[in-house]
Amino acid sequence: MSIVVAVKKGDQVVLAADTMHSSGFRREHEDNVVARSKLRRVGRCCMGGVGWSVFDNILDHYLASLKRTPSLANEQKIFDFFLKFWKVIRKKYQVVNDQPDRDERSPFADIDSEFMVCNPGGIFAVSHDLTVMQFAQYAAIGSGEKYAYGALRTTYHSRRSAEQIACAAVEAAVHFEQSCGGSTEVIVLRSR
Repeated sequence: MSIVVAVKKGDQVVLAADTMHSSGFRREHEDNVVARSKLRRVGRCCMGGVGWSVFDNILDHYLASLKRTPSLANEQKIFDFFLKFWKVIRKKYQVVNDQPDRDERSPFADIDSEFMVCNPGGIFAVSHDLTVMQFAQYAAIGSGEKYAYGALRTTYHSRRSAEQIACAAVEAAVHFEQSCGGSTEVIVLRSR
């Protein structure tokens, strides 16, 4: 998995992630892999995901097929985008399991990955069941999220910038979580 962190503070909204990639159970060394970013710009927004690496390929392919850049301006528009994305991946991408292992008591969809969307107005996390939740200050997703949340909680009210706080959270996850690694990549947006 990975770590993706978002921080909104002052005039910045920041999205940050680790750069480690894995293939199956093998951790790829960053000196040997020409890896693309886990973070992507989508119009005036940015997005990052954690979970199966193939979702990076699927999401990039889906975004490239759209006639216009999707609006990810608020919770409802983000939900609309991911609901359409979920429907398309079940229909168009046969690599997606129609019956993933999940809680049989849950009546909801399961996208098997999580995403973070940032725009100049805020931070939004999209959970595996397509729940979209907005955060006022910070959020983290991925296997290192508990370490990242510890760093976010202890540094948010300091004099550090949003970018410094996000980087510290990613670095904490990389330090303590075996499924995170590499360096830190960052996208900085100006908030409204």
